[in-house]
Amino acid sequence: MAVLDPRLKELIDGFHEPLDDELKKLRDANESDGVPLIMRETEGVLHLLLDLIRPMHILELGTAYGYSSLFFTKLLPETHVTTVERNPFMIEKANEVFAKHSESCRIDLREGDALETLLTLRDEMSANKDKYDFVFIDAAKSHYRDFLDIIEDITTEDAYIVCDNILLKGWLVDRQGKEAKRHRTNIKYMRQFLDYIKDRDDLEVTILSCGDGMAVIKRK
Repeated sequence: MAVLDPRLKELIDGFHEPLDDELKKLRDANESDGVPLIMRETEGVLHLLLDLIRPMHILELGTAYGYSSLFFTKLLPETHVTTVERNPFMIEKANEVFAKHSESCRIDLREGDALETLLTLRDEMSANKDKYDFVFIDAAKSHYRDFLDIIEDITTEDAYIVCDNILLKGWLVDRQGKEAKRHRTNIKYMRQFLDYIKDRDDLEVTILSCGDGMAVIKRK
């Protein structure tokens, strides 16, 4: 089940404009090789949101080949990004990409499990390190609730937390196919996560259907 009619997706993707030629080449290469990265329409929403918020400290869970980290630093020339990745192959590729771009001096790539790294970052906050004012979650889908619980301790009161791929290619409402059954654990925990943030009276939550779905969370 597709979240969006392919014809509509093609139309929307036609409006995508890369920030520069370097990002265009990186996106084209990633898409050609089947490397996971933020979808074009997702990038458009992030562009608009970040332009309005202008955060100084961004935390990203899920680096892949580093496209989104570079996008953040190119869009926001004074912003620092901490990005977390556990896959050794992805880490190697991301480091190769970062080595080619001057913006990488503002990117801190943390290697390891996302939950363990979040706990380390929380410990570092006790040393008066600046808290994050924007978080982008695109890591293990079954742990979004666990991520959020720790992230709330290391973000500012007015921080925005954006969770990507929350619709899981439409499997949340169509669980009959082979792919849906293969991802039933992710589906179960994502539904629980969405119910949890919906029931939190202290959070403002907006669900967007762009890309593979996004949840934009902010404290009231």
